Amino acid sequence: MKNQSKTSSISQNTNVLEALNDVLKLRRERFWTITLMLIVIFATTLYGTLRNPFINTFSKIGNYFGYRVLYIIWAITVSICIHISSILLFKLTDYSKKMGSLGLLFASFFLIVTAIIPSIKEQLPFWHILHKWTTFFYVMSMITALHPFFVWLGRKIPRLKVLLRNWQLFILIGSITSLLIQGQTGIFELWFFWGLGTLMIYLFWILFTEKIEEAEQHEHIAEKEKNRS
Repeated sequence: MKNQSKTSSISQNTNVLEALNDVLKLRRERFWTITLMLIVIFATTLYGTLRNPFINTFSKIGNYFGYRVLYIIWAITVSICIHISSILLFKLTDYSKKMGSLGLLFASFFLIVTAIIPSIKEQLPFWHILHKWTTFFYVMSMITALHPFFVWLGRKIPRLKVLLRNWQLFILIGSITSLLIQGQTGIFELWFFWGLGTLMIYLFWILFTEKIEEAEQHEHIAEKEKNRS
């Protein structure tokens, strides 16, 4: 009987520790995903406003004004932050489609390559055209990675369906409006990353918070069972 009681006590202590570790892990992941996306917004705003974004694209800022190194650093930073935070969101929501992870990988690759390729139309026309294509493939990769996920998430959590649809439309309409009014400028790029960043931060906060609350309930239950014994 003593051995059984001791075994039961060890098991209950283990359950409490596991529940506590789950809570701490989720809190850490919530902190880092939000921090990473804030870095995306901050870095994008900082780089995109080095020159007038109503006139200059990110590419032009990097290639025509001597900010090529900063352009590459921005692309690497943004790629890593979006990739890591999105993968953590996929894991949190049990999104298992490989196309999402593959799309993020390609998006990171194409954004970094886009920044590395020189884009000076007058002097390097071939590289300028290649730069345009890698930009296009970056956008397509991001759409492939995230749009199906948002649709899937809206079906899994119906209360988010309208918000996800409207937020994506907000980003799309804002981007198209920017292109029609300003042409291809930095405002288009700023709008995209601002819109995506704020959407992701919102999702990180509400989804991680819900998981944390569930884990805390499990922790309280495990603690009560331990105290009863």
